[in-house]
Amino acid sequence: MKALYPYIFLIPVYIILVTGCVEPYAPPVIESDVNYLVVDGFVNSSDGTATVKLSRAIALSATTTPPPETGAAVSVEDDRGNSTSLSGDNAGNYTGAGIPIDITGKYRLKIRTLDGEEYISDYIELKQTPAIDELTWIPTDAGTRIVVTTHDDTGNSRYYQWSYDETWEYTAVYQSGLIFVDDTVDIRPYDEYIYRCWRTTSSQKIIIGSSDRLAEDLISKFPLITIAKGSQKLFIKYSMLLKQRALTREAYDYWEQLQKTTESLGGLFDPQPGKVAGNIHNTADSDEPVLGYFSGGTVVEKRLFIKFMDLPNDLKAYLTVGNCTQDTVLMADLPQYNSSFNELLGTATQGPFTIGFIYTSKSCADCRTQGGSLTKPDFWE
Repeated sequence: MKALYPYIFLIPVYIILVTGCVEPYAPPVIESDVNYLVVDGFVNSSDGTATVKLSRAIALSATTTPPPETGAAVSVEDDRGNSTSLSGDNAGNYTGAGIPIDITGKYRLKIRTLDGEEYISDYIELKQTPAIDELTWIPTDAGTRIVVTTHDDTGNSRYYQWSYDETWEYTAVYQSGLIFVDDTVDIRPYDEYIYRCWRTTSSQKIIIGSSDRLAEDLISKFPLITIAKGSQKLFIKYSMLLKQRALTREAYDYWEQLQKTTESLGGLFDPQPGKVAGNIHNTADSDEPVLGYFSGGTVVEKRLFIKFMDLPNDLKAYLTVGNCTQDTVLMADLPQYNSSFNELLGTATQGPFTIGFIYTSKSCADCRTQGGSLTKPDFWE
C-alpha cells in the first residue's frame, strides 16, 4: 500500500476561538522544516516476504515528494534470535524473500540509517487473515460502489485493513492508422498501435474496518470506493485486486488515528492534528518522533471484474477526454508537419486524389498520454 504519513508530523493541538468572521489560519509549524524518519513495514507470513518503505517526512506546506531514505541496513528479527537482512533500492524500498516465518512467533524490525542512527520496532504478533467472502459492486446514485464482505468464525480477527490495485482498459479518442517516420508517411504496423491501453494504480487512502462492537466477527458489504458515473475506468472493463489483512488492536488504533489526522482535517470542528504514535523508536533517543508502523501476518486476495455492458443503463456514460479535434496537413506542407505533438489518423482525399493527411493531437490519439501502457496484463480476461 502507498504510505500516506510522510506528510504528517507532530503538530501542537491548536484551537481557534472566533467571535466574528472566521479567517483561515495556518499554524507556523506547518511551514517548519522536519526530517523525521517514516517507516511502512510489513512481514507477510503467506509467502515469507517482508517489505519496508523508508522515507523522510516533509512539512505539510511542501509541494515536493518525500525523499526516500536510502543506504540503510534493514533487517527482520524473530523472538528466537533469527535475523534476515533486506535489500534496498534507490527509492527507499527494502525487501526480503524466503524468510522462514512462524505464524506463532513474534517479529520486530531493525533499522540503521547511513548517519548511524538505530531504530527498532516493538515485537509484533502475526495475525491470521480470514478469506474474503465476497467482492462485488452495487449501483448507486453517485456511481458504482465496490464493497467487500468477510467474516471470521473464530472471532479472532475483528480488525481489518484493505488495499487494492485497480486496472482498467480504455482507448484513445481517435485511432491512428498512419505513422510519420523519416519524413515519410506509412501504414502503422499492428504491433505499434497506440489506440488501446491498460492503466494500473494503487489505493492511496487508509481503508480499515472493525467488527469489535458486533456480536459476530462479520464485515458485510463494507464500501471500498465509488467509481463516478462516466469515469474512464468503466469505459470498457475494470478490475480490482483487493488485498485484505487482519490487524492487531494496536495496529488498528494506529491506522485509525492516522486516518482521522490525514483525512478529517479542514473544518473548525474536525479532529485537530496531533501526535500519531507508531511502534518504532530510536534506540538512543526515545523522544525522537518516528512515523509509521511495523506489522505482519497473512494476506488474502480476491479479484473483481466489471464490464461496461454489465452496468445499468443509468450508469453507462462516456466523458470525452479534452477538446479533441481533427485537422488536415496538405502534401505540400508535410515537411513542416510536427510529429512530436500530433498523430496521423488517415488520408485526406479530393475525388480520387490524396491531397494530404488528417491528424489530431497526441493526447487524442495516443492512449499512453493518459498514463496507461500498451501491454495487456496477464490476468486480463
